[in-house]
Amino acid sequence: MKNSKKEGSFLEDVNYFLEKGFSFLKLEAKFPNQNIKERLITPDRCVENKVSILMDDGSTRLIMLSRVQHNNDLGPYKGGIRFDVEADLEHTKALASTMTWKCALAEIPFGGAKGGGVLDPHQFSNSELERISKAYMRAFADLLGPEHDIPAPDIGTNQQIMAWMRKRYEDMNNGRIFPGIVTGKPVGYGGSRGRMQATGFGTVYSAEEFLGGLKGKTVIVQGFGNVGSYAALQAYHLGAKVIGLSDPYVFGGKGGIFDEKGLNIAKIILEPGSVSANTPAEAVLCHTCDLLLPCARESVINLENVEKIQAANIVEGANGPITSGADNILRERGIKILPDILANAGGVTVSYYEWLQNRQGEYWEEDVVLTKLQQRMKQNTVKLLKFADEHKLDYRTAGYSIALMKVAEARHLTGAQ
Repeated sequence: MKNSKKEGSFLEDVNYFLEKGFSFLKLEAKFPNQNIKERLITPDRCVENKVSILMDDGSTRLIMLSRVQHNNDLGPYKGGIRFDVEADLEHTKALASTMTWKCALAEIPFGGAKGGGVLDPHQFSNSELERISKAYMRAFADLLGPEHDIPAPDIGTNQQIMAWMRKRYEDMNNGRIFPGIVTGKPVGYGGSRGRMQATGFGTVYSAEEFLGGLKGKTVIVQGFGNVGSYAALQAYHLGAKVIGLSDPYVFGGKGGIFDEKGLNIAKIILEPGSVSANTPAEAVLCHTCDLLLPCARESVINLENVEKIQAANIVEGANGPITSGADNILRERGIKILPDILANAGGVTVSYYEWLQNRQGEYWEEDVVLTKLQQRMKQNTVKLLKFADEHKLDYRTAGYSIALMKVAEARHLTGAQ
């Protein structure tokens, strides 16, 4: 999301936050003569591929696809595939980098990667999306594998697209079965129970630990797609008073819903038509609340609107929802921010559980998956808060520092490549 005040790109924001971690850790001194900073920031591999897609009307459309493999020192590359008009190579590099630090902080044995397709999926038919999805797998199959690089859904993709990609990969390998080639699959096709809820629930589990409970807390959720809807639902079930929702794609019209008495999230999810937008989406973001959960896209809180934000606490359910400039201003105002590389890790955590289940050929009940998720998210939140307190760091710098040190030590052990 761009704004009129000059700010850097999402990739520049990620690298700015990394620099703060490097500055605190003094990694160049700890690992002399190893060029450790450049080795950790620079992706291992960036590949673009232009594919031709036959459209339903008989015409041909060219689409640029990409895969960025950022780092695999802790395990196989891992990261979703995003189909979006802004999913170019630079944006995909930023997302791949955040996956590296997210997995390291969560203590998941994966590295970081990301995929992109520059398109608006809403403008394509189901059959056209199937052809695009299978073309993506065909284009990058040599780079992917259950023990090398494992894609998953992201914005603009879903479990159906993962099913198509798995099938194409297996067809390209003489019909051999590889359920772990992608995660986020349908439950009936090798997916894990609880994966749909994982990112949103994980965000709320972190928030619950962060705030010492959510009962009675006023909450606003920005974005009501997969992440935001499940985050709002879980907060509602934990006794929070969800007073605002914003998502122009879901609610139409002005795009926002606000009710200081609280919204019935369970009813809204079952019957979206039971409510109608009554306030601009941007205005919802700026109401006073105990907790703001930005759960949609990058850079929604930026230099243009940061002074209007009235939340006491922000827990990032999306990747990079706060720009670096806005982050500095919010912290100066005393607003506490739990970063995306912690709070957005529920999805990749359950993707890891799905990968484990695929390897074991044994599938867990939903309550087992969600209990494991809750325990891990809360443990990682406690770890981050303790580290930040001990070293007098803001939570974002603390998170990046923990992750950087973990990856740096692994890369040091591998030696020069």
